Amino acid sequence: MKRLTQGVGIIALALAVQSAVAADIKPVDSIVAVVDNAVITRQDLSNAVSQIQRQQPKGSKADQAALQQQALLQLVNQSLLVQAAQRSGLSVSEAEIDAEVARMAQAQKLSVAQLYQRAAKEGGNRATFRRTVGNNLLAQNMQKSITMEQSKVSDAEVDAAIARAQQQGLMLPEGIVTHQYHVQHILIKDDTEASRKLINQLQAQARSGAEFEKLARRYSQDGSAAQGGDLGWIAEGQTVAPFEAAVKALQPGQVSQPVRSQFGWHIIRLVEIKSADTPQERLRNGMRAALSEEKSAQALQNTLRQLHEQAFIQVR
Repeated sequence: MKRLTQGVGIIALALAVQSAVAADIKPVDSIVAVVDNAVITRQDLSNAVSQIQRQQPKGSKADQAALQQQALLQLVNQSLLVQAAQRSGLSVSEAEIDAEVARMAQAQKLSVAQLYQRAAKEGGNRATFRRTVGNNLLAQNMQKSITMEQSKVSDAEVDAAIARAQQQGLMLPEGIVTHQYHVQHILIKDDTEASRKLINQLQAQARSGAEFEKLARRYSQDGSAAQGGDLGWIAEGQTVAPFEAAVKALQPGQVSQPVRSQFGWHIIRLVEIKSADTPQERLRNGMRAALSEEKSAQALQNTLRQLHEQAFIQVR
C-alpha cells in the first residue's frame, strides 16, 4: 500500500533557499556569513557541524563540505527566526535557559558543569554557550508562534482526509490516544506593570461572571479576538508548555489565573474536554496530528521563504 505523506520535521528547513549558501566556504576571516543585523562566525559554524555529527549514527561518514552547508543553512534560518522573534517582542528568560541547559545535560548524560566544559573545549565560553541556547529557544518559540494559529485542523478536514485516504488505498496514520481541549483565551502581549494590572482585572471580571467572549473581543491582542478568543479544539502537545499546563489544570467552565508565556499574558477558559477512547476517535486524532504537522511545516516554510527574500544575506 502507499503511505500517506506526513509533514516534515521542523529542522527540515532546507526549502528552496539552498542558493543562499555558497558552494564552498573559504577561510577569509572569522565571519562566514552576515544575516541582516547579525553575523555567523566560523566558531558558530564549527559548533553547528559538531552538533550535527553528534546526532548521526556512529560510524557514519558524511561529506564535510555537505555538513558545513547543512549547518550554515540551519544557522542562517535560525538567525532569521531569532531576529523576527525579537522584532515581534518575544524573549527568553535566564530561567528558561537554565532549564534548557539542564535538560540538554541530562539528555547527554552529563552534569551541567561537564556540558559547559565540553562547550569550552569546542571554543565557546559559558556566555557564548548560553547565548546559543537562548537563540535556539527563541527560534523555537518563533516557530511555534508562526505555526500555532495556522496548524489548526477542522473536523471537516479530518473527515475528508480519512475518506480520501481510504478511497485511494493510502495507509492511514497510526491512531493516537489523547485528550483534546476546547479553549478560549485573552492575550495581552506586553509584559509591563500596566499590562499585568490589566490582565489581573480581566481575570477577576471573567471569574465574577463577565462574558468571556465580550472581554476577549474588546481586550485580546490575539487573532482569535474576533471569535471571542475561541481557539477551537487544542490537542496535547500543540501549544506551548505553560499554556498547556494551565489548560490541563482546569475543569470545563473554569477560568485560569494569568499565565505567562513567550507570547505574553493569557487568561484561559476551558469550554469542554474530550478523550479519544474509541478506535474511530484514535484514528481521527492520528489524522488530525498528521494534518496539523503538514500545515505547520508549510507555514514555517512559507515564512522562511519570505524572510530570505526580505533579508540581506551574504556568505563569505
